[in-house]
Amino acid sequence: MMMRAGFALLAVPLLVSCGGSAEQSAPPPTVSATASATPAPRASAPDPTPSRAVSPRPTAPTAPTATPRQDDLARLVVPSATFTRTSSRDWDRQRVGPFGVERFVSKLSGTPKEDRQLLARTGFVQGYVSIRMSSDDRRLVVYLYRFRSHAGATALQKGFWGQYEHGDTFTVRGISRTWTDSGLKKVSSPTRYSATANVNFVVGNLLAQVTVTESSKTIDGLRPDTRLAATIAKLQHDLLVKAAA
Repeated sequence: MMMRAGFALLAVPLLVSCGGSAEQSAPPPTVSATASATPAPRASAPDPTPSRAVSPRPTAPTAPTATPRQDDLARLVVPSATFTRTSSRDWDRQRVGPFGVERFVSKLSGTPKEDRQLLARTGFVQGYVSIRMSSDDRRLVVYLYRFRSHAGATALQKGFWGQYEHGDTFTVRGISRTWTDSGLKKVSSPTRYSATANVNFVVGNLLAQVTVTESSKTIDGLRPDTRLAATIAKLQHDLLVKAAA
């Protein structure tokens, strides 16, 4: 079962390495709204001395750095070398894609009334959810939420945090304000066990949530893959930073 957006997370700033991982992302997608870097000037021979003085032309003021457009959220979901398959479950297919307030509270929320108030209060604009599967049926869920301000993104992060009890934290290196949570859960009808590792963080006016889940009929040997979740979260973080630069 997919964890809803306000899944249980543990609020601890984390800077310690979580260890290596074989996960590598595919080449990041090009974001049309990302400002391109100014190329370095090429070396050239000096210009000949002009016959008369020429006044320099006035230059236009530099435009502020662009941020990703709203319709680019889907393209800002990090590609993954591990999770490459589209989910075949109807339940997942009905939920993947862009969402506003109404779609979120009707399809994705476990506490619709409370979440409607949270989204309105924090200046939520729109979001996107991606669900992908690995070859061995592990599951990667990525939520991206866009707000009118950075303060709104951090406020919703805190609001979602307060809705649940939390499991074990784990470490993520390279993201200054990361909250994490991991644990095992028993699911009935039919009885199964799931191991979930969650990471969430804010970049500018975007809140990102990354969840890696593995399910089994037995609890023996089942453990949350915190290393993989941390690695994908760092790749997602770097992609958002690059897009907003």
